[in-house]
Amino acid sequence: MGVLIDDASALVSQARQRLDDVVELAPIGIGVVTLDGRVVMSNDALRRLLGYSREAFAEMSFYDYTHPDDVERNRELFDELVAGRSERFELEKRFLHADGHVVWGQLTSSLLRDDQGRPQFVIGMLQDVTETRRLQLELEVAEQRYRTLVEQVPAVVYVAPPDLESPWTYVSPRIEDLIGRPCVHHEAERAHFRDLVLEEDRATIRAAFEELGLTGDGERVSDATSITFRIRGDDGVLRWVRDDFGIVHRADGRVELRGVFLDVTREKQLESELEHLAFHDPLTHLANLRRFRDAVGEWLDGGATDAAVLYLDLDGFKDVNDQLGHAAGDQLLQTVAKRLRGALRAHDLAGRLGGDEFAVLLREVADQDEATAVAQRLCELITAPLVLGAHRLEIGVSIGVAMLGSESTADSVLRDADLAMYRAKDRGKGGIVAFEPSLLEASRRRLARATG
Repeated sequence: MGVLIDDASALVSQARQRLDDVVELAPIGIGVVTLDGRVVMSNDALRRLLGYSREAFAEMSFYDYTHPDDVERNRELFDELVAGRSERFELEKRFLHADGHVVWGQLTSSLLRDDQGRPQFVIGMLQDVTETRRLQLELEVAEQRYRTLVEQVPAVVYVAPPDLESPWTYVSPRIEDLIGRPCVHHEAERAHFRDLVLEEDRATIRAAFEELGLTGDGERVSDATSITFRIRGDDGVLRWVRDDFGIVHRADGRVELRGVFLDVTREKQLESELEHLAFHDPLTHLANLRRFRDAVGEWLDGGATDAAVLYLDLDGFKDVNDQLGHAAGDQLLQTVAKRLRGALRAHDLAGRLGGDEFAVLLREVADQDEATAVAQRLCELITAPLVLGAHRLEIGVSIGVAMLGSESTADSVLRDADLAMYRAKDRGKGGIVAFEPSLLEASRRRLARATG
């Protein structure tokens, strides 16, 4: 019987030794702590991790090698174990190495009970996460720098799911500038932003999504695109927005959109102003010669000839300039332009060709008689008395009328109307003359004599 007891004791001793060997050789730090916080057992990994010897650990409480900023939280969780209100806890905390540097560790502590179920010891397992924390901190710093940079860029940077409905994954705070009001949760504003897009421009966005293959209606032809559309913000301001965005395939297999909104309202305004200057007279804002010629050519290119060109030249304009000055002359030209605009139909076009010469494109007129009748009405409006400063003036106008024909060109119609206008002046000014082929023949004869 005694032999059996001795054999059993030996087996228990061997099992305990093997367990001690396993604990000692474990790759993570393991320690056993009494209920008052003293370390009564530590393995090699724990001693190497924190730099303390077995003897040093035996004289220390875990508070002695815990960073001061983490002691309170560690104490709260430990007291919960000791009181038996929990069986284990996990805590990422800072430890103080024997040489003074900080070690970040992932601590898992479990309660050990005696045979009666009373708390007896706490066993802790510690894994070094210092490098992980360092990388995490570097990532946080880099992310903060990136975020700061993004938020300082004078544009809206966004990341979004590849649809038109879901909230943005991220959008920079400058979205407030486009929306026209402060936002509490920027990412949730995507649906509202979509609703701010002008109805006539929404097709542009849908077409871009189709081009990228993000809808069932299109086949992907590119991974990036740039579109421009208009929104009306909550502040009532109309803004032009350029959206440069593309598809990004993430390492986890997901697809997302990354893009930039740029407020290009000023650029659009400048573009419109430049276009206006290119095709309009800067003094009167009527069409200039280039725009007027193009408009006649477009009407002819469309196959329509039911139109006429009126060529107008002010009578006595030089006298106004000479006697009252160029400022008065400019004011006179602006008044004539205003009278022309007020008298014409929406689809007619008035232009200033240079100096005191104007032209009108009358679209959809039946014949020369109708065009001449319009010219007569314009003549009456333009020659109505006007006041320039302290001066009351009555200005005259000579008008030539030329109908568009199947063989006409923009230049030929303007030439014909010009010839008719000069015939009106020759007759004593203030008249209206419709073009006749004889006027062109007479002009050619004069040219032949002059060059012969």
